[in-house]
Amino acid sequence: MTRIVRIVGVLAAVWLMGEMAHAAPGDVGSSSNWSGPYIGAFAGYSWVDLDYSEPDFPGSERNPTINGVTGGAFLGYNHRFERILLGIEADVGLGDLDEGRDETAWNNYSAFDIDWNAHFRARLGFVSGSTLIYIAGGLAFAKVTVDDTDPGWGEDDATHVGWTAGAGVEHAFTRNLRARIEYLYDDYGKEDYSIDGFFTYRSDVDLTANTVRVGLSYQF
Repeated sequence: MTRIVRIVGVLAAVWLMGEMAHAAPGDVGSSSNWSGPYIGAFAGYSWVDLDYSEPDFPGSERNPTINGVTGGAFLGYNHRFERILLGIEADVGLGDLDEGRDETAWNNYSAFDIDWNAHFRARLGFVSGSTLIYIAGGLAFAKVTVDDTDPGWGEDDATHVGWTAGAGVEHAFTRNLRARIEYLYDDYGKEDYSIDGFFTYRSDVDLTANTVRVGLSYQF
């Protein structure tokens, strides 16, 4: 229920920003056609749900929610057809997304770190003057490290590959300068990890995330 309320709230904010931007004076839409390459940076906040299990050791499951600030860079290319915009975009980000061992658990000493994440997305948008309202979807990537902090045991890392979907509003303040706010849902899928120690055991991580982020870009 909390996640649904959060998503509805974000989408409402995205819609409101689009309405405010469209109503703002000084429309530069006539001098900004939205077509061409661009580069930018973003900052945001993520809520990551991590499901951890060890198939050979039932009862060792752990399901932390890892929240933290993220930031990174993106680049892309747009082509406008009248009021419709099609584009592709890639981004990579880092964040404060880690979770230490559960000190209250006697049978699970694992700690988790999401080292980086990235997206390769297609965008479909509607241009109204100097404002773009868009949806986006494509591939999502995340590198995760699982560390058994119990003495004598090691760690393993893997790159998750899944899918992403989201929506956003972007506004052109000048011919080249744009700002955006967007929401992303990422399902990074499940990966296996092998932890070495006195013996080798397998663990699984299933990862999903909700992210709200803002960005600033320059179109060439």
